[in-house]
This record gives sequence, structure tokens and C-alpha cells, in this order.
Amino acid sequence: MVRLLSFFLLFYITLSASEFDKNCFDCHSKDFKFHIIINKYTLKYSSEQKIKEAMVDYLKSPSIEKSILPLEYIQKFGLKEKSPLDDKTLREMIDIYYEKFNLQSKIY
Repeated sequence: MVRLLSFFLLFYITLSASEFDKNCFDCHSKDFKFHIIINKYTLKYSSEQKIKEAMVDYLKSPSIEKSILPLEYIQKFGLKEKSPLDDKTLREMIDIYYEKFNLQSKIY
């Protein structure tokens, strides 16, 4: 039973990672500074729930007011386009993103 559960968990993690790669790394290169973005969200919103909600809100309706990036960055690279992902997928990708890049997961 434990082996079966472990197998399904590993399968789910692998599937999720490939979905993250497909949905996020297709537009952002592999060397995109995702950890810098999550650190900026953490400084502004502090809790996991608030961070994730702010990300969903921004990705569904990007604006300068909602952005955590400096204005200079937005002027140089432009504002992100609205995410084409449905709500469920968007939230799943943000969950994966948070787990992969948040600083607290790296602290032992």
C-alpha cells in the first residue's frame, strides 16, 4: 500500500513539474529569476495565502498598481499579459511555483 501511494505521489509530482514547465517556462526562460519575484511577494504580502491570492489577482488582470516590480523594470520589459490559464490551472501552477521557489522551503 505504501509503495502504491508513493508511486502515485511521485507520478503526480512529475506530472505537475512538467505542467509547470509547459505553462511557465514556455514564456519564461529557465534562468528567469523566479526566486527574486517570490521574495518580493513575500516582503510585500508575508503569508502564503496572501502571496498566492496577490499572484492570482495580478496574473488574471495585470496592472502597474498590482505589480511588485519596480516601474523601471516594467518600462524596460513591459507589463505581463493576462494569463490564458483557467482559474484551477493557474492556482495549481502558483502552488507549484510557491513550493519550488519560496525561500522558507530552503531554510532547514
